Parts: sequence; structure tokens; C-alpha cells
Amino acid sequence: MDTSNYIGIIADDLTGANDTSLQLFLRGCKTQVAFGEDISIDENLKTEVFAMSTETRNVDAKTAHEKVLNVSENILKKYNFEYIYKKIDSVLRGNIAVEVVTLLDSLEYDAAVIFPAFPNEGRTTIGGFHLVKGIPLQRTEVSRDPACPIMESNIINLLKSQLPEEMANYTDLISLDVVMKGAGPILTKLNDLISKGKKLIVADAVSTTDLEQIAFAVTKSSYKILPVGSAGAAQALGKIWHPDTDEDLVKEPQVPNLPKLVVSGSATDLTASQIKRLQENDNIENTYFIAIKPQNIFSNDFEEIAQRVLNNLIKDNTVIIHSSELIENTEELSSLLIENELTKEVFISKICDYLASVTKTVLSQKEAVLITVGGETSYKCCRAIGSKNLQIIDTVAPAIPLGVDHKGQLIVTKSGNLGTQNTLIDVVRYFEQDK
Repeated sequence: MDTSNYIGIIADDLTGANDTSLQLFLRGCKTQVAFGEDISIDENLKTEVFAMSTETRNVDAKTAHEKVLNVSENILKKYNFEYIYKKIDSVLRGNIAVEVVTLLDSLEYDAAVIFPAFPNEGRTTIGGFHLVKGIPLQRTEVSRDPACPIMESNIINLLKSQLPEEMANYTDLISLDVVMKGAGPILTKLNDLISKGKKLIVADAVSTTDLEQIAFAVTKSSYKILPVGSAGAAQALGKIWHPDTDEDLVKEPQVPNLPKLVVSGSATDLTASQIKRLQENDNIENTYFIAIKPQNIFSNDFEEIAQRVLNNLIKDNTVIIHSSELIENTEELSSLLIENELTKEVFISKICDYLASVTKTVLSQKEAVLITVGGETSYKCCRAIGSKNLQIIDTVAPAIPLGVDHKGQLIVTKSGNLGTQNTLIDVVRYFEQDK
């Protein structure tokens, strides 16, 4: 089969698949995001960019390998994409090395260039160390992530920890002093490393210009290279893969005036501050907040909460149902987990299941825009309401897309680690504007 002009994105969670495909949408590409246990592509949508979420961020390495291999063999090879991009978490959670090596072997790539920096969101890489707003990763809240804590800031060391010993010499670094000299020196260094058998090559980056120069070098190499990174690198690659922006495609859509249902199961401090900032904002009216309590989760009685949501989800109201207060009270939470013999990881998963049940009940009775916060929350809520494919139709805020499923359900997904304290305010304001 001849190479198609399609672009394929393979991500380990739904929010990542969405925020990365948004970067190509903004270049004028028609985009589709597929997710679920049985990923499929709707060929009737005449899409140029296909993003697939394997939902493997919080699974064991063996499961991650099997799921990524399945998508590679049955989707990526079938459609013979001209370009393939491996999306990883901008704070390096997940089975990065395992998934990248699986793709290299399956698709017969020579090497991967890993550049996860996203300077616009405060993610930079210097000397192989990954920083969030200048702070080494292991000193940020991601080190306390309940499902995938990151205790290593050095990307090379992190990758090695996920590889068998015989693959330890696969890794190497293109340092910032080379990157700052531009695409030519980057390409020379890249080709040299690959000729020496290096397969997982990390590249430093502290600016959008750095990402663009790395992307240019990757596309100019005579080797077959898999680009790996966050939405920032995807944005840089989009300028090369789709240089002519179609302005007609990226026009603002007509969005109906509907109530908004915000569902957050994210355990991050940033999400908690975003919800608090939205609650304290006097300029946004008609908001109603429901903080989930421990008894709600352990009893699994979601009907009462769903009814409270339905009672307030009227006209153009915004109802926010969240678990931030529950997760913030660490002493009470620890006691509850010990009493119920649960790990924090399992408890967070139960919260997401609970929120998905509430979402399904509410949206089966009331039409509303669904806004989800957190990767697992987003996936489980979308699956609960029967969504399995999304088309990106607009950008709500930086790196936050608006999508629509096959039933016409409007869905916004946001990573729990993404944005500023005002991001949720910006998302709600988007729907208050005249469209």
C-alpha cells in the first residue's frame, strides 16, 4: 500500500490525544480522536489526523506493551500513515520507554527522538533534566501522583529504569548547547548517535524555537525517526507536516447556549486551585458547586448527587462536581483508606467510576456541554455516555480543545496538570461568549 497523507498520533490517555490533535487542528487539519478498548477509525469523517488513546498511562508495563502493539499492528500499519507521533505526558508519567520501544520494533523505526518540553506550559528540559516552571520534576507534586509518581527528574535515568538491562545503552542526549546552534548541528549529532546504535535519544529544549529546530532536524534525517513528545513538540511538527493553514477550517463553530456540566476527578493541587479560583470569581454567574464526600464514594449512591446536578443544570448554569476537597484532606483520607483497605490509586479510580456514573445519569436526562478534568475522569465519563470518537471543532483555551462525538455531544477535556489558576474560568467564559 502506498503511504497515505494521514497523520497518526498515539497517546497514553484521552486528554493527551485531544490536546495534541488540537495542535494539528489549528494548522487546518480535520481531526478525529478514537479511544476505548476496541479503537476504531470512522472512515466516513474524511479525517486527516487520527489520534488514538491506548489508556495505558496507569497500567503495568506488560499491558502497556500489548495495547500499544495492538494499535500499531491493527491501526497504524493498516492506514499506512505518512507521519506518526508518539504523545507522552509532559510530566513524564506512564510507560514511556516500553511504549516507544514497542513502536520502534513494530513499525521498524531506526530511533526515537524524545523532546517532552512544552515551554508555553512551563515544561523545559536542560541537561536531560525535566523541569516544571524551573523546578525539577521530582520536587513537584507529580512525585505524589497516586497512580504514577515520578521520583526521577533525569529523563535518561527514568527511561533506563523502564528498560531491561540489555537495553540500557539505547539512551543518549542531545544537549542544549547543540540544540541552540540550530537544526544543522542537531541533525549531525542525531545521525551520529543513531549510527552508534542509540535508539532513545532525548533532546534538551527551553523554548518553542528549540522545539522547532529539533522537529526540523528529525524530519530531515535520512534515518526513520519516531518523534516523541508533548503537545509542544506536536505544534512544532505541525508547522512542517502541514505548512499551509486552512483558515476556513479553524473558524469558530456555532455553539448552542446550553448549561455546562464540569466533572473533575483530578487529584492535582493545580486542579484544586483552579476550582477554588472559579468558585471565588464574582464575574461568572450561575455556578453551582458540589463537592463529593467520602460517603458518596463508599456507598456508591450516585442517584442523589445526580439529582442535585439535574436540579441546578438549567438554562445557562454551570454545575461543577468535583473531588478536590476530599483529596485535599490528607489525614482524613489516609484514615479512610486504611479503614477500607484501599490504596490511594484504587480510591482515585473509584472516584472516577463514581463521577462517570453521575455523568451518565445526568446526560441521559439533560442536554448540556460536558467539561471533564483529569485523564482517567475524561476517559471514563466519555465511555459512560457511549462516546468512542471525537472530532475536534475548536480551541477553548490554550491546549484545551472542544470536541463533538457521533451523537452531537459537546465535550471539553482538560488534563489535571494543565493551565494556570484561571484556566477553568477561561473555559467557562468561552461558552458565555456570543458564538
